[in-house]
Amino acid sequence: MRRYIFILLMGFALLPAITFGQTYLRGNIFIYTNDTPVPGASVTNLTTGKVIQASSSGSYVIEAKNRDIVVFSFTGLTSDTVKVEEQLLKTGYDVGLTADPHTLRNVTVTSNYQLDSLERREQYGKYFEKGPGITGGNRPTDGFGISISPISHFSKKSREQRKFRKKLIKNEKEAYIDYVFSPIRVSRLTGLKGDSLSRFLYQYRPSYQLARSLDHTNMTTYINDRYKEFIRPKQ
Repeated sequence: MRRYIFILLMGFALLPAITFGQTYLRGNIFIYTNDTPVPGASVTNLTTGKVIQASSSGSYVIEAKNRDIVVFSFTGLTSDTVKVEEQLLKTGYDVGLTADPHTLRNVTVTSNYQLDSLERREQYGKYFEKGPGITGGNRPTDGFGISISPISHFSKKSREQRKFRKKLIKNEKEAYIDYVFSPIRVSRLTGLKGDSLSRFLYQYRPSYQLARSLDHTNMTTYINDRYKEFIRPKQ
């Protein structure tokens, strides 16, 4: 009995030594304005290069130590950066992200691209439709020729609307690529993590045309083929 107690006490004594140096920063990531969780948000420890994604509920756990720099990011939201302190390792760090005014993306984040896209279309629908063009929607009453409306076409408001529409369409395309070529999917197929995953995503990110042309099976093949190329020894 004494021997059993001695072994048990030794185990407890050695436990701190085993876990020494392994500390973690944890918390929840949400949208600051409405407390909506941000599933799949990227959490990057710039000091170590480690990258993880938040869970479906927006929670995260990443290995970090005092003075490490950690960045929290998600497409369409302004990134947040924190310098880790000892106190944060004990209490945790909840992150409230805000909408990025430069991306003009919908601030309602879900894990479903189709729902996000429908919401963007509903909110900005008039900008997705092509405007009246240079005629301003005007035609002569006899039905022949066109009536030029430079005031409506070249006005500041029309120029801003066309610029806004182009940005919306671009963001819609980027959101689709993020959906079919997501870090979670690529990591699951390749096993890549951290800096290697980030480099792979940057190096082999498909164009919108390519992403649209590949179905689920072919996109899987594309990722696997690029992974073989990625790990192939350099000549």
